[in-house]
Formats: sequence, C-alpha cells, structure tokens
Amino acid sequence: MKRCQRYPCLFVFGLVISAFFGEVFGQTGFVSYAPPRDYVEQGAKTAALVLTMLAALLILYTLARYRQRLFEYHCRWMLFLGLCILPLPIMLMSTGVGLEQAKDVEFCNSCHVMGPFVEDMEDPQSNRLAAVHFKNRYIQEDHCYVCHTNYGLFGTVEAKVGGLSHIWQDTTGSYRLPVKVRDHYRFTICLNCHGQSQKFQSEASHHGSVEDVLSGQGGCTDCHELSHPPRENRS
Repeated sequence: MKRCQRYPCLFVFGLVISAFFGEVFGQTGFVSYAPPRDYVEQGAKTAALVLTMLAALLILYTLARYRQRLFEYHCRWMLFLGLCILPLPIMLMSTGVGLEQAKDVEFCNSCHVMGPFVEDMEDPQSNRLAAVHFKNRYIQEDHCYVCHTNYGLFGTVEAKVGGLSHIWQDTTGSYRLPVKVRDHYRFTICLNCHGQSQKFQSEASHHGSVEDVLSGQGGCTDCHELSHPPRENRS
C-alpha cells in the first residue's frame, strides 16, 4: 500500500492494464457464437484512456510538486508534455475509435427517431429487406452503415458528413416526422454485394434488373418488400 501511495501513476496504470487484459482474455465458458472482437479498436480505446490518465497525473503532479518553481526548465517541459504532446495521440486514437463506432447499429439506434427502423430490422418475424438481411446475416456487421454508404473514400466521407447533420437534427430536435431519406435511395449500393452473386444472376426475374437499377428506372423494392416500415409506422 505504501508503494501505491508513493507511485500513484504506476498504480493507476496497472489497474487499467489489468482491467483491459482481464476483459480480453478472461472470457470463459461457451454461451453462443459471437464474431471476434476488434482488438485494434479495443487497444486504441485502452491506450487513449491510459494516455489521458498519464497526462492528467503528470500535470497534477507537476503543479503540486513544483508549484513554486513552475518556470524552471524541466517543469515547463513536463507541463508541455502533459498539455501538448500526449493529447495528440489521444485525439487521433479517440477520433479513429469514434469514427469506427459510428458504424454500429447501436450508434444509429441512439437517436430515438431510429427506434422503429432498428426494431423492425431486428424482428425475426419481419419480412422487410433490412430484417431479411439482418437475421440471415447477409451483412456480417455494421448493417445500417453498409446499406447506406457508397463504396470508396468519397462514399465514406459523404456518409460521415450526412451523419453529422443527423446528429445535429436529433440534438436540436429539428427533424421532421415521419423520417424519410433525403433523396431517392441508390439501389446501386445493393448491386455492390448482389450484382455478381450466382444466386442473383441465376434468378430469372432479375434478368434486365441490373440495367434498370443502373439507369435509375427501377429498384429492388419494385418486387421485394420495403426495406423499412412504411411512413405511417415510423414515428
């Protein structure tokens, strides 16, 4: 205990590391299958937390230990390290983790206006397209993000910018019910997964549908169920 009191930084650091490895390697017993965790994301979260605590402890230690000599050379460097250097990797890792977590279904569902959409998608009895894809795991993860984002860098940037506007509308309450897409849905996104699959191409009713989708003259919901609940059930 005396050592813990003398070295609080090492004590806190040890607690964080122990908690992290306990969570990662402490899983025992078989309940049901779950996809493997993203240990890079988990590691970035833990590293950002550790660096944040180290920066705070370094600043507090310097202010408390050298409060009468803060203008000395080594004190200025210690404060510079805690205030300017350590926050850089913290911000980079936190931003990366935040962008990745913004792809999760749970993130989309955090806006209460999205509740009817997520509830229907996760309903095993629903036959709408989003629910069919979800329960059969045609999309392994990030179900909302995959279907509402174009491929490539520009598609990702477009989705992030659109997501910021959605967060603003939810925060300020400036959205309008019932919720609807800003523009016509681009069914070409569906072709990114289905267009070259054997099952899709062997279906006689799909013959000519690719041309209709690419030209904007048709879409998947012309024949299939709606992707989400009808507008009257979205509020």
